[in-house]
Amino acid sequence: MAEYRMLVVNHAVETGGAERVLIRLLESLDRGLFEPALACPREGPLTVEAEKLGIEAHLGYPSPRLLEVKRRSVGNSGAGVLLYPYDLARTVRGLARLIRRGGFDLVYTNSAKADIYGSLAGWVAGRPVVWRLHDIVTAEAFSRFNMFLFKSCASLFASRVLAVSGAASEALVALGVPRRKVRTLYNGIDLASVKPERGRESVRVEWDIEANAPLVGMVGRLVDWKGPDVFLRAAAAIARELSGARFMLVGDATFGEKSYVDELKGMCADLGLEEKVVFTGFRSDVAEIMASLDLLVHASVLPDPLPTVLIEAMALGIPVIAAAGGGVGEIVEDGVTGLVVPPGDAEGMAVAALRVLGRRDEAVRMGEAGKKRAAEVFDIGLRTREMERELCEVIAGAGGRGRRLR
Repeated sequence: MAEYRMLVVNHAVETGGAERVLIRLLESLDRGLFEPALACPREGPLTVEAEKLGIEAHLGYPSPRLLEVKRRSVGNSGAGVLLYPYDLARTVRGLARLIRRGGFDLVYTNSAKADIYGSLAGWVAGRPVVWRLHDIVTAEAFSRFNMFLFKSCASLFASRVLAVSGAASEALVALGVPRRKVRTLYNGIDLASVKPERGRESVRVEWDIEANAPLVGMVGRLVDWKGPDVFLRAAAAIARELSGARFMLVGDATFGEKSYVDELKGMCADLGLEEKVVFTGFRSDVAEIMASLDLLVHASVLPDPLPTVLIEAMALGIPVIAAAGGGVGEIVEDGVTGLVVPPGDAEGMAVAALRVLGRRDEAVRMGEAGKKRAAEVFDIGLRTREMERELCEVIAGAGGRGRRLR
């Protein structure tokens, strides 16, 4: 029997970057120390993964209308805005009841929306709350109202905020959250698990891509701020110079935003890329697909807190090109493990890609340097033990027994 029960709260059930990070943490967590359970809205890929790990999922959190809240708005309709306080209160009340009834010692929130209603529920239930902050909270990305919620809930109701990068930490402190509450703890990856189970050729055959064709990919949730449109404009410029090049967008849109994929496909047609770009949709074999690439591109137009996909690609020995900002500089050493370009600069991205694709020796050196850095800085074992120490410290500070960790 575990020493502590921990309720993990996440508002999304699709497995984007933050959810993949969460799954890796749960896989490597010391089950003699923590027994995790999951609270999320409904069944989906995340609950499937939780079930594989023997983790119970509690569905119905938050209420459906709270899922309509966006970074820059409180909902899609006037009714949604007016009913926000009611929906928030109902979710907090129900989640607090679950926390008390389930005998949970700690609430661990793993997404922006969950940070708000999860910390309120933990406070109502009288349990400590730890935020796993995957966002850079600035006016570029969030509305003033949502920034107010972040500042208030982090300052008043969260026991600790564990930000995924120094960039995310500093943005929250600049917002007015006490520095003593905020710490930086990098995401970890399981270096063994990113090794593909099938070969590069097998993946390419699936998508009818020639074995020797230069293949450039972008991996992640298809949302506008991650810059898939910038990637496509860069792809068009690359294709003008390398007619045999092919491109992959690996991932899908978030719930309720599927029309954005149609917009991107229309953009492909306008750019003459219909026969050159593959949209894979959601895939569970991301490591295999990434291993088939010659180059991975990160194209976010807003500061990305800690783009884990860059770490995953580096662990596979794949050179990367990344848009500057956020935590990118904490991962990529420009000119060593990859190249860094200005955000939104499709032409600059294309020039950088053509450089890597055209200089095989340099690409190999970058890949090897990236693999070394991933192992030294982002190993899942090191980062999980660090996470366990932080969580135990929070529980002990809230009156729990605590336990000394080696």
